[in-house]
Amino acid sequence: MTKVSFICITADEDHPYVGNPDLHVFQPIIESLKAQTEKSFELIIVDACYHKRKDYFKNVQLPFKVKHIPAQPNVWIERKAPGVCAQYNKGIIYVDGEVLFHTGISYMVRPDFIKNIWERYTQGYFPLAWYMFDHTQGGKREYKDIGTSKTTTPLPYNILGYNGQDVFIENRYELAFKGNREVCQAPWSWYFGCSSVSLEAMLTINGFDLKFDGDRMLLDCDVGSRLDLAGYGRHLALFKNIFLIRVPTDSSKWSAVLPKRSPTIKCQLPLIHYSRYINEPKANISNVSDEMIKWMKEEYCPKYCNITQLCKTQHPWQYPFEHKEGYEGHTSNKALYELWKNTPTIIDLRAERQKRIEGDSKYSEGTFT
Repeated sequence: MTKVSFICITADEDHPYVGNPDLHVFQPIIESLKAQTEKSFELIIVDACYHKRKDYFKNVQLPFKVKHIPAQPNVWIERKAPGVCAQYNKGIIYVDGEVLFHTGISYMVRPDFIKNIWERYTQGYFPLAWYMFDHTQGGKREYKDIGTSKTTTPLPYNILGYNGQDVFIENRYELAFKGNREVCQAPWSWYFGCSSVSLEAMLTINGFDLKFDGDRMLLDCDVGSRLDLAGYGRHLALFKNIFLIRVPTDSSKWSAVLPKRSPTIKCQLPLIHYSRYINEPKANISNVSDEMIKWMKEEYCPKYCNITQLCKTQHPWQYPFEHKEGYEGHTSNKALYELWKNTPTIIDLRAERQKRIEGDSKYSEGTFT
C-alpha cells in the first residue's frame, strides 16, 4: 500500500533557482524526498514542460516511485494561460496513495515530513503545511503579501546548502503557534496550495474546480471551502513540525510555455461563494451558466463582497466579476473570458482514475519508475 502521494505541478524551466544556476528544477524536492524516514510514498510531477525533459527520470534510481506526466492537453496552458486546476486534477487521476499532498515544485522538506503527514492523518487530521522562503543562497526581496520579516528557521534543517539562517516565514505561522502551540485547528480559508487531504475526500468533492482555470488565485482556498461544505472542515489543521521550505526562483526563468504574468479574465472570489450559496461541495458537475454569472455580478459583488468599494474606486477593471480591457497598467482579455464561459468543466475524477487503473491508453503517456 502506498500511504502518501506527493503531487507537484510545474511550468518552470530547468534551472530557475536564484543564486544556484546549476541546480535542476527537480533537485530540491528529489533530494529531500530521498532522505525521508517514511518510505511508503510516491512522487507525481505534472509538468507543463514535460516534452522538453521527458527522459529526465528514465535512468535515475530513486528509493520511491515517480510518475512524471505531461500537463497537456490543457486548454489554458495551450493559450499561455494558467490551467492549474486541470494540472492538479490530472495528478489526482494518477495517485495510488491514501493521502494526497499537493504543492508546487520549488520546495524542500525535512526527513520527517512524510512520516508526520501520515501520523497526523491516522489521528484524524488533514495536515496543512505552512511555508518559508529560504534566502541562504540569494534571492533577496520583501514578502509583504505573506506578512512577515527576515528571521531564522524555528526548526533546523540543511538541504543542498540551504540551512534556514535567512528566511521569510508566512503569516499563518505566527497566528497558528502563539504561546508555543504545536497544533492549530485551521479555517477552510487557510487551505493553501501546500496541503493534504485523503484521496476519498478529494474524490468526494471531485477535485479542483476547473472554473478557476484561466486565472491563478484562490483555487486552493476553494478546495478548503468545499471540503468544509462536505463535512471535512474539522480535519484541517496546521502543525508546527509540518512545513515546506521554498527555494526562491528567478521569475525570468519561468517557461515560455506559460508566462509568469498573463492576462486576467475574472475575479475568483465570487466562484468560491457561489458554491457556498448553492451549498454544493462537488466541483465540475456543471458548466459555467448565465445564472451563475448573473448571481456573481448582481448579487455577490455589489451586496456581499467586503472589498466592493475598493474594487469600484481602485480596481474598476475587475468590478463586477469580469475583468475588462482598456485600463492602463492592467491586461485583461475579452476573448479569454469568452473562452472561459464556453469551456466545458464537467469531469468525474473517480471514474477517470478508475480508467487509468484499468489501463486506458489515454493515461499511458509519461515516465513511470
